Amino acid sequence: MRRLVRIGSFAVLGKGDAPDVSFVPPLVRRRLSPLQRIFFALAHQVEDGASASTVFASRDGEDTLTRRIVDDFHEDGSVSPNRFSSSVYNAAPGLWSVFTKNRAPYTAVAGGEDSVECGLLELMAGSLPAMFVYAEETEDGYGVALRLVGEDLPGRDIEVLDGDPSRQPVAFDDVVRFLAGDAEVLCGRYLSLRSV
Repeated sequence: MRRLVRIGSFAVLGKGDAPDVSFVPPLVRRRLSPLQRIFFALAHQVEDGASASTVFASRDGEDTLTRRIVDDFHEDGSVSPNRFSSSVYNAAPGLWSVFTKNRAPYTAVAGGEDSVECGLLELMAGSLPAMFVYAEETEDGYGVALRLVGEDLPGRDIEVLDGDPSRQPVAFDDVVRFLAGDAEVLCGRYLSLRSV
């Protein structure tokens, strides 16, 4: 694969940083899970109001919420429909598309230790404009988002190349360094990104 793309904007939520979802009305905000809060905070920073396809990636998804559902079920045999609908893997991009009235397609990717890279691969192979959000709700949740834009908009050009199957999985910190301009190349198993 060889393709030129343009990153219009990116955002990072560092480990332990609180996601800012103050732009979300209180009635909606109180229903967001920790992972959905991270997704919304990051997506809000990179979206520009134009309809764009979305790629969401997460290694563990709604892990805490899913565990609560299982615990509740074992405790009294019940499952909250609201919790269940929020626990599905594509809930965060689905809620975002409803919230923003974005009718463009969205994809949710889970690739184990390769989740970041598999999400980026899905993003780079798709049509533009497009938004990517990677989020983890671990104890000190974190994530990264970026938006690819057309050639007529300002941004940073990158070249997408094939990866090297012998490489280690791309780590979250590697993506952050590349987006911040602290690394000229991001090389993974499935794709490589190079600043042009």
